[in-house]
Amino acid sequence: MKILLAYDGFPYSDHALERTTELASAEGGSVTVMSVVPPDARGSKSGGHVGIRPHAHEDVARAHESLAAQGIESEMRIEHGEPSVEILRVAEEGGYELIVVGSRGLGRLGRLMLGSVSRDVVAGSPCPVMVVAKDGSERLEPATQA
Repeated sequence: MKILLAYDGFPYSDHALERTTELASAEGGSVTVMSVVPPDARGSKSGGHVGIRPHAHEDVARAHESLAAQGIESEMRIEHGEPSVEILRVAEEGGYELIVVGSRGLGRLGRLMLGSVSRDVVAGSPCPVMVVAKDGSERLEPATQA
């Protein structure tokens, strides 16, 4: 199984990493750990936004090392742009069988005001999407495109 894991280093992404590890171990899958640096990311002396290099690279490397420790083949990838757009582009180009994303669980108002990467990925995905919530619960959404 070829899995694309959208990972940004926040705690809700750790749940997605844990579930990806379980799936890849059970299915003998390979994983691409991907982080997207959004266009509005800003840095600061105190460490900056988690999405800016070198933070994005450090986050992806940490997930890559975690997978390697479990004997799971993985590669690292960092893209720049709108997260959902880049995740969908990479999924389409790479022929992935599953996308795994974390969810902050913003609720209805938060999604309306801030949008939702996981919602946008589910809506446009060429393959099934597993959304893993901040409490570790999950839902599998079938691909919506033919």
